[in-house]
Amino acid sequence: MSKQHRDYRFRTLSVGLCLGVVVFAAAAFAQQSAWVDEINNSLNFYKTSYPGSNWEPYSQRLQIVKEAVDRADTRTVKSEMGKWFKMLRARDQGIHDVAADELFNFALMVTPILEYGITVPPMPGGGTEPGY
Repeated sequence: MSKQHRDYRFRTLSVGLCLGVVVFAAAAFAQQSAWVDEINNSLNFYKTSYPGSNWEPYSQRLQIVKEAVDRADTRTVKSEMGKWFKMLRARDQGIHDVAADELFNFALMVTPILEYGITVPPMPGGGTEPGY
């Protein structure tokens, strides 16, 4: 095998490896905030189902969380999601009880609570047992 042929193979392999790393990194980056998108999609469903409620503060807080996840700002994610869960528990903005409970439970399932150290408020009247 000639030296020129080996150099070509090495360059081709290097370019392929670099492209693979870029694709993998892009996929991992996209998955980081996928959970926020899932919650937002669910929130949009409840906006449609319960149009008399003011869902805008919930949407705004999720937008802050998504931006924080994208820039790897774990402190902001922790703080804003904690506030978001509290808003749902308190039914802030007069949202419907069923919608609040369902959205809360869904968000609880998809949010990486331990990864960000998010504090989840306990159910009202649920005793002294703390949230997550």
